[in-house]
Amino acid sequence: MIPAQKSVLALAIGAALVMSACNLKRPTTGGSGGSGGSGGSGGSGGTTTGPFTIGGSVVGLSGTGLVLQDNGGDDLTVTGTGTVSFTFKTAITSGGTYNVTIKTQPSSQVCSVTNGSGTATANVTGVQISCAATYTVGGAVSGLQGAGLTLQDNGGDDLKISGTGTVNFTFATTLLAGANYAVTIKTQPTNPSQTCVVSNGSGTIVGSVSNVQVSCPQPKFPVGGTVVGLVVGTGDTLELQDNAGDNLFVTGDVDFTFPTQFTFGTTYSVDVFLSPTSQPGIGCNVFNATAVVTGIVSNVIVDCQHNDWAWMFPGSTAPALNSYGTAKLDSWKVGSPIPQPPFAASNSNTPGGRDFAMAWTDKNGNRWLFGGLGLEVTHQNTDGVPGYLNDMWVWPTNPSSGQDDGWWIPGAWIPANLPIVLDNVAGTYSADTTTLQLKGLGASYGTQGTGTSCAFPATSCTVPGARWGGITWTDATGNLWMFGGQGVASDQFGLLSDVWEFDLTSGPCSYDSATGTGTFTKCQWIWRGGSNLANQFNSATAPGGRWGAASYRDSAGNVWMFGGQGYDSASQIGLLNDLWKYNMATNAWTLVSGGTTGNQNGAYPASAGTGGAGFAPGGRQTAVLWVDLSGNIWLFGGFGLDSKGTSGSTGPGSLQIGSVLNDLWKFDPVAGQWTWVSGSNLANQNGVYGTQGISNATTNAAATNVPGSRWGSMGWVNPDGNLFLFGGFGYGSQGSQPTGFLNDVWEYQLSTGEWIWWKGSVDADQPGTYITSPVNFFQLNYTNNAVGARRGAAHWGPNPFGYVYLFGGEGYAGAGGPYGELNDVWRYLPFPTN
Repeated sequence: MIPAQKSVLALAIGAALVMSACNLKRPTTGGSGGSGGSGGSGGSGGTTTGPFTIGGSVVGLSGTGLVLQDNGGDDLTVTGTGTVSFTFKTAITSGGTYNVTIKTQPSSQVCSVTNGSGTATANVTGVQISCAATYTVGGAVSGLQGAGLTLQDNGGDDLKISGTGTVNFTFATTLLAGANYAVTIKTQPTNPSQTCVVSNGSGTIVGSVSNVQVSCPQPKFPVGGTVVGLVVGTGDTLELQDNAGDNLFVTGDVDFTFPTQFTFGTTYSVDVFLSPTSQPGIGCNVFNATAVVTGIVSNVIVDCQHNDWAWMFPGSTAPALNSYGTAKLDSWKVGSPIPQPPFAASNSNTPGGRDFAMAWTDKNGNRWLFGGLGLEVTHQNTDGVPGYLNDMWVWPTNPSSGQDDGWWIPGAWIPANLPIVLDNVAGTYSADTTTLQLKGLGASYGTQGTGTSCAFPATSCTVPGARWGGITWTDATGNLWMFGGQGVASDQFGLLSDVWEFDLTSGPCSYDSATGTGTFTKCQWIWRGGSNLANQFNSATAPGGRWGAASYRDSAGNVWMFGGQGYDSASQIGLLNDLWKYNMATNAWTLVSGGTTGNQNGAYPASAGTGGAGFAPGGRQTAVLWVDLSGNIWLFGGFGLDSKGTSGSTGPGSLQIGSVLNDLWKFDPVAGQWTWVSGSNLANQNGVYGTQGISNATTNAAATNVPGSRWGSMGWVNPDGNLFLFGGFGYGSQGSQPTGFLNDVWEYQLSTGEWIWWKGSVDADQPGTYITSPVNFFQLNYTNNAVGARRGAAHWGPNPFGYVYLFGGEGYAGAGGPYGELNDVWRYLPFPTN
């Protein structure tokens, strides 16, 4: 019966399945299973149904830190030494795969896995980890100075070396015994550049390697720089030395490099061994002369002084604006020995900041300063407001050399013409500095032609009143003269027309050896002419009161004066265009050109270069006037009236008419005629600077060059007869800030009729650069110094060596500040005409 048979078969199959299931749950022992090897299905022992453990042994273990993994996880840290058995914590189901790997090698060893993967059909115990010792490769780098050195071993395992000198190194990758190593340089060091070489760099590992040597020879660098400010021409060769040797001859204003290079870390020291003969009496100074060599040296500057400024005074830091003066003077015991100049101790006395002060140079080269608008000597009741001054100061030159150190090292100002007070109780002499602390003092005229000294035991002395903007000159005997300005006469404040002489020669006017006060006290002011009343009118025989006239003394001793702001013959204050000559022999004025009425427009010909009767500059003040070596009179700029009488720009004081000019005129005193030479017949012109002059052989003069319109500049005639101009207030180039205070230096060459821009900025309102470190840069002409832009500076010179000096003015000191009253002293040396 077929259905019955089917039921029996079904029961048999079911029973078999039950039995099979029971067998799966019953543990068995023995059995060959699969063991460990590649693709094995189990190890020795274990069950036939799983789960199965995975393990084995580590052979030759000596290091620490060995970590194994199974199937990328189940981390197992193996400890011990020698042969160490291990079993992973996580078992594997029957038929599951395992893969034993090394996650972390033990220290100083390299281990490898055998029988490490397969299918688990029983407990796996045959995984073997074999460990062998490894060795490091390293050594030392010597002489390293640069950065970026990178080493390699066997073409990889990059190792960047940092540090300097001797640096030990070890590659990160260790090698087995018997392996080869080869150390090479992948990247050489730079800054400085070095070429390193490897020795003991390759071999076979038998132990750790520590004797690889990477030698980096010390780099060598050239030492050089630039010669600037040298007069080019016959004798323009100088001989330089480095470390008292390696002599190098340099000709002209050029770059130079010594033939011998210097090893990194050594010191160079450059000096001038033989000075050039093209500039007699003017030496060359070396800046950045010595340092330790750490790379190419190209910043040594041999400055032969021409076309460079020297910051002379005061102090070792950039001066502050609106500084008060200082006057600390010794007292001396009656009858005690009085020291005589020159003195070794320094002197910090200085006038306060001011502009439009009066200045002279006497026959001994001493530089004198009087009054101006500015700050008095400091005292308890200062108010911070500039005022009109009548203090007298002198900067003596060294009596033996004529140089700038004066009576004190490093030289300084001495307040002069002070009364001397005897303290009978203390038995001491002292200078009375009270008048130095006061502003707005009136004049003490005395009797015209007679002066009274302030020397002890005088109780009063003749002295001009406080003022600014007067004109000055020195006569043939060395006495100092002054005319006019704005200030205080005997009765009131106003525009002055008095003539004064400061007598240095008729008595023992010098250092006071009797009282030891250090002041020029035996001098005397003498009222020589003009009125002792303010606000006097112009006449045909004498100039009226005025401020800001332009003046110059010619070689014959005559004094020439042009214009200013003052009273004309119609009793009106205006801009004047009268030209006067003062005869020293007769103490008399002569009106040479122009009228006696003010506010006259300029009368220009159709084109520049033309002169004749009827042509004349317009009325103006604070212009610059020169007298050349042929006796011709030159006039430039100022604040005044052009051909159209243009007005409306900002002027000094309360002036309501006029604008800023840049016209250049020449007056022939023989023909009595003016010539309009260059510049514009219209006011408010920007400068055309061209290319800055480099040397007397490369002046970059051009017919198109011309200074911008300006007033309050300073000017001088160089010993070769050319006309120089500095600063003022007006127009620079077409830059973003065309108007303001200026610090440019210009020369007008009479032989070519061309302007040269020598120094300073094309833009207005530039700060000064006061190089203060190292200290030996102080008082030396240096190409990196810069005078802050200014107007109304006092000036002296040129002296016999060609140096020109300036003091103060109103303008800018160091960077970052507003403008104000200045009291710094600078020195400039122009190039001579080639």
